[in-house]
Amino acid sequence: MGSITLSHVNKSFGEVEIIPDISLDIRDGEFVVFVGPSGCGKSTLLRLIAGLEDTTSGHIKLDGQDVTDAPPAKRGLAMVFQSYALYPHMSVRDNIGFGLMLAKTPKNVRDAKIREAARILQMEHLLDR
Repeated sequence: MGSITLSHVNKSFGEVEIIPDISLDIRDGEFVVFVGPSGCGKSTLLRLIAGLEDTTSGHIKLDGQDVTDAPPAKRGLAMVFQSYALYPHMSVRDNIGFGLMLAKTPKNVRDAKIREAARILQMEHLLDR
C-alpha cells in the first residue's frame, strides 16, 4: 500500500453530518494517527477509507486509483478495530498474518510482512506467544 488521497470527502447519516468536507494526502511510508474525542468521526473516517461505509460525496484514491465505489475486498487494505478481536487459539504471528493468509499471500511473503510489522511495532519477541 502506498498513498491515500481523500478529496472533498463527506459523510452524513440523514441530516447529521459526521465527516464534513475533508481533503487529505497521506504519502507512501507516512505514519498517520487520528486523535480526538469519542464521537468526533475518527472511526467513521477509517471505515470510509476501508470501504466499510459509503461516502456521501467526494473521492477516495489508493495509490492514485479511485476506489470510492470499490468494495472493501478490492481495496487491498484493512483496519484494526478499537475493540480488538484476536483469535485466542492462535499465536501473535498467526493473528498478524491472518488477513494475508485469507488473501492467499505466499507463505514466504507473508512471513516477511509479519516480521516487518513486528519489527516496526517492536514486538518481535512476542510473535510465538
